[in-house]
Amino acid sequence: MVRTSITAVMIAAAAAAPTLALAKDYQIAGGALSPALSRFAGQSGVTLSSNPALTDGLSTRGLQGNYGVAEGFAQLLEGSGLEAAQQGGGVYVLRKTAAAATAQNAAVMQQVTVLGQALGASTEGTGSYTSGAMRTATRMEMSVRDTPQSVSVITRARMDDLGISRLDEALAQTTGIMVGQQDSERTRYYARGFGINNIQVDGMPQGGNAPLSDTILYDRVEVVRGASGLMGGTGDPSAAINMVRKRPTRTLQGNAGVVLGRWDSKRVEADLSIPLAADGSVRGRAAVAHQERDSYMDMYQERKTVGMAIVEADLAERTLLTVGADFQHNAPKGSTWGAVPYWNSEGGLANLPRNFSLSAPWSTWANEQETVFASVDQRFANNWKLHAGYARTTSRNNTAVVNGGSGYPNAATGAGMTLWTGVWGEGEYVDDNFDVYATGPFSLLGRRHTLIAGWNGGNQTYTTQGGEADVKYPAKIPDYRIWTGNIPRPVFIPDGTRSEGVTRLTGAYLAGRFSLADSLTAIVGARISSYRTETRNFDSSGKHTGTTDSVAMPDERTPYVGLVLDLGDNLSAYASYTTLFNPQTSRDKNNNFLPPETGTNAELGIKGEYLNGRLNASAAAFQTKKKNLAELDKSVAPGFTLPDGGMAYVANGEGITARGLEFDLSGQVAAGWNLSAGYTWLDASEANGKRAVPTQPRHLLRLSGAYDFGGAWQGLKLGAGITAQSATYGESWYGRPKAPKTEEARLEQGAYALVSAMASYRINRQASVQLNISNLLDKHYYRNVGFYDSVFWGEPRNVSLSLNYRFQ
Repeated sequence: MVRTSITAVMIAAAAAAPTLALAKDYQIAGGALSPALSRFAGQSGVTLSSNPALTDGLSTRGLQGNYGVAEGFAQLLEGSGLEAAQQGGGVYVLRKTAAAATAQNAAVMQQVTVLGQALGASTEGTGSYTSGAMRTATRMEMSVRDTPQSVSVITRARMDDLGISRLDEALAQTTGIMVGQQDSERTRYYARGFGINNIQVDGMPQGGNAPLSDTILYDRVEVVRGASGLMGGTGDPSAAINMVRKRPTRTLQGNAGVVLGRWDSKRVEADLSIPLAADGSVRGRAAVAHQERDSYMDMYQERKTVGMAIVEADLAERTLLTVGADFQHNAPKGSTWGAVPYWNSEGGLANLPRNFSLSAPWSTWANEQETVFASVDQRFANNWKLHAGYARTTSRNNTAVVNGGSGYPNAATGAGMTLWTGVWGEGEYVDDNFDVYATGPFSLLGRRHTLIAGWNGGNQTYTTQGGEADVKYPAKIPDYRIWTGNIPRPVFIPDGTRSEGVTRLTGAYLAGRFSLADSLTAIVGARISSYRTETRNFDSSGKHTGTTDSVAMPDERTPYVGLVLDLGDNLSAYASYTTLFNPQTSRDKNNNFLPPETGTNAELGIKGEYLNGRLNASAAAFQTKKKNLAELDKSVAPGFTLPDGGMAYVANGEGITARGLEFDLSGQVAAGWNLSAGYTWLDASEANGKRAVPTQPRHLLRLSGAYDFGGAWQGLKLGAGITAQSATYGESWYGRPKAPKTEEARLEQGAYALVSAMASYRINRQASVQLNISNLLDKHYYRNVGFYDSVFWGEPRNVSLSLNYRFQ
């Protein structure tokens, strides 16, 4: 819906008309045609009228250099079969060229007005910090403003400006998201007081054993804060994270780059999109990256390779087939299992340095993951769409880890620390996921509405080998001060037995977006989910010996209701409510699954959309009540682990109530200036009034921006960012050494702020160079506090320099 006064824009365009022919300098990247045209229209000060169907799936080589308006449109539209016809008064109409119109027997074109720089869902090539549409919350493609929940989109431009190559780096810059790190390989995300478990790729679950995702494969990362169980079967009240893959373009485009950084970090990457048929009806894309780096932590090294190949084919005018595969192979060395002790043997702060590690050079959480995926999208003449998608992800672990994570160091003698060792045979996860839905408009009582009905879910099988490890070194560390990790790697000896854990979660949903009045819409829906999990055990001959850990939860209902009220051309108010149902994979000390989490989630907010959708702003108030929350079991002995190496948990039956406020701003605040800003206030408490989840801050600030200079400084871009949070603390598991037993010991992290900076320069139309500095002030801080009475140091100042070459 057009939210800006056409009359006002037309008057402004007419006043500017005498200057439209003057040439201006443009730097519009290649990519999807629609956002490129919109960006050009906004920068040149004209109004572009078009039918969105004309540009659907088309790409452009972009625009770099000095052009007049007519010349600029011609360059952007080259090879598309389209032209921009001037109508007078600064208004242009997009239409097919005479030859294209004749070829398709199309003499009449329906026109829908699009003003200035309207954005679509894809963010690549837009240069924007916001998106025009998203589907993570409801599968119905809606603008950020029309989605009745608090949302953020980390766009391709923002990831590039920040020099981001991992998911945790992207989320650490996102409103309301807290990143915690237990050790070198295990990273957790939190929002609104709770852990985030709903992580998706193109709307399907990522898988239960995924490595830390590399972002070269993705156009954007969509984050929906609050419960989103309507689409995914569980109402996790924290957030849903959806990584959206890049797509092939109809014209040739690509880029290659190299990144050099501190600690001998080296990264090379390439991304190529190419038409596989002359008319672009079949097109492919491939992306690959390889990275090797050492670390500020002693002995740790990361080696990873990631890649993707994807093909799209227009089987018919309204039928799109997508097939592809991606992979990520991680082979770290010197991996830790746990963090470093907070206290010393006398009960004072251990003050161990940031590089401290009691691992070994062979210690590893090696992981290989591959995914194959396919989907078919069928559009119908009545604007309905049918989607069917499938993905299979296979993930394998070969784990042999050691870490001196138990005990308290004695600085005088070097004694006090003990090794934890975890060695397992190869474990394999296989995730089969499907997603089928139909959505489209319908009329009822004289008004236009949208309906969606679908069925999705998946099956996960986890296979583990039975056996034991032959460990040939003592657990006690004689002197941690001179530790080198020079101990023999244990050997896992399989005994032929195995176990298979099987988890199935499926569900059907029905929802509608109903136009109750010109300014009021309601999203009402419900989901019925079925959940089942069990572990099947087999002896060395392959005979099934029994089934354990069986849990079945049929017909779990998750209702959802949301209201959006337009308050004018730029503002909307919204409210949403849903219930929570979240099966848990956490286990108690007896290795039994915890009962499912249940509760409610409510949210009120207001959203603004400015500058023709180039700038989005929101403010929200939320409240979540959740029971059976998994909490670490402090009753177990130090170093206690479950048979699979995991930690024991207990269910907080009384539950937690979390309430708070969120503010978010993202997009273009002025010509050449992109900004993303967010603030979160969180108040979480247990039933007795005690502060809950104290490891998450009450106050969290995220702010970053970049300014692209013009004129004499053309090609230069400068940016900066800051992330800040209030104090946090972890509650001690075992108590501070030599402290009274009545003391409620805490592992404390004071308030802190991290500053980052970037500078880039376009050497010419193809080449650019960029400098990124994170933790500019070299702040000492913990990325996690309280895990087995330990802390994990955050990364010191890091500097990277990248060179990128783009071609079209």
